[in-house]
Amino acid sequence: MLATPLVRPCFFQGTLMTAKRSRFIWTTSALTALATAATILPAAALGGTPAPAQLKFVAKLNIGDRTACTGALVDPQWVLTAASCFTAAGVLTTGKPTVTTTVTVGRTDLTQTGGSVQQAVHLVPHADRDLVMVRLDKKIPGATAAPVRIASAPATGGEELTKAGFGRTKTEWVPNKLHTGTFTVASTMNTALNLNGSDAAAVCQGDAGGPAIRTVNGVPELVAVNSRSWQGGCLGTDPAEVRTNAVDTRVDDIRTWITDTAFAAQGDMTGDRIADLVSIWDEGSLHVYTGSAQGLTGQQTKQFGDLSWRDSKQLVKGDFTNDGIADVLTVWPDGTLHMYKGDGKGNIGGPSPALYGGDTWDTVKQMTVGDFDGDGRTDILAVWDTGTLNLYRGDGKGNIAKSTPAAMGGVTGSIWGTITQFVGGDFDRDGIADLMAVWSDGTLHFYKSKGDGNFNGHLGAWGKATWSTVRLMAGDDYNADGAADLMAVWAGGTLHLYRGNGLGDITEGIDVWGGSTWGPVRHIA
Repeated sequence: MLATPLVRPCFFQGTLMTAKRSRFIWTTSALTALATAATILPAAALGGTPAPAQLKFVAKLNIGDRTACTGALVDPQWVLTAASCFTAAGVLTTGKPTVTTTVTVGRTDLTQTGGSVQQAVHLVPHADRDLVMVRLDKKIPGATAAPVRIASAPATGGEELTKAGFGRTKTEWVPNKLHTGTFTVASTMNTALNLNGSDAAAVCQGDAGGPAIRTVNGVPELVAVNSRSWQGGCLGTDPAEVRTNAVDTRVDDIRTWITDTAFAAQGDMTGDRIADLVSIWDEGSLHVYTGSAQGLTGQQTKQFGDLSWRDSKQLVKGDFTNDGIADVLTVWPDGTLHMYKGDGKGNIGGPSPALYGGDTWDTVKQMTVGDFDGDGRTDILAVWDTGTLNLYRGDGKGNIAKSTPAAMGGVTGSIWGTITQFVGGDFDRDGIADLMAVWSDGTLHFYKSKGDGNFNGHLGAWGKATWSTVRLMAGDDYNADGAADLMAVWAGGTLHLYRGNGLGDITEGIDVWGGSTWGPVRHIA
């Protein structure tokens, strides 16, 4: 066990942080050359050879203009790193980074092209560990970098782990290449690992947040994330400091927190990762109904605007601002489309300026939302009175782009004119929104997204031709299992939940809160 605290290895460009013999150095900015476990990857000394390409999930973070860190891609749109990387910019809270943060993933040599360079748009720190989840502006394609698997078993004493980072080396102040090194587990604590380095392996400035990895059957898995180090032998450290021990934060026992943070229901308005329901009633009021794993809680919040919502012609909700909270969009009688930003507490703010299209939205017949092109941003699909289906791609900043025609089974045109209900959602758990549509003959069909804004041919879904009396329908993950479900208001005034099975189909419906009182509702989303 290490008796004294280490120093965080942050790298402040242009400012030298030297190690003190009485404390550990916090490694929140640069991880020097780390050696590789002999059974996993080729070993590398301080300032040694770059890491192999199989470590493309390792990320380089530039936080503001003075701090650099390392992280690991744990989801196509999320990087895990040390929370202490961000504390130099102020108190770390959930939300948008206080300084511009650029994240590079899929590039082990920063002098080369390739990979993906993005802005961080949202931070979620862990409550009591030196960890933070960093949401990227867009998803990282699997061909660019696949997320690393999270370990399910803790490290054991004597086990060798590979650490990787973009930090300072023995001879380089700001290296451009990822390095690796082998560390041995000295002891395992409740939330951390004590690691022993060597003359050839030390954690340096810029390596903070870097992964500690084991390989199982040829597949790397993330065991821990660097937090502190003595930085012995690192360029700029007191030559008298020779200790290379490090402390890493365990992640094997908080896999659920990582996966839950990365998962976000498209229609979550309260920040609990469960979709909520928005409705406009006949008298013109707008309400948000809090979701639960069983459906709706019955708790509702009436929104501002009093009875002015009666004139709304279309109602949809989705995360158009990339903050993990759903916003509300509506089309007004003058043909304008407005967004109302969600505050994460079940409420919405005032309207934004009219979105793309001016006053041209008055002839839209159906609208739905979802990430239909797989980039991690919410888009709009609209069926116009001509029967054509068009995609409007979101930019993650509350705006949408000019429309492009969407095809079903490679066919475009006016075939969508006879649908009566139409909702988007990830019904097959592939991370991309699909479609469910009810046709005039009462049949419900599933349309699988191709990930480019187009869809495969229809497949029949549960219920056969029994959907003709459905008045309203909404699609979202209402039980937080990763698959979209359906909410449907029937002609009798009942609201039913149809749970998605993750395979493009749904199960038999169950009554949701409210009995037959949903008859007067005009819109749901």
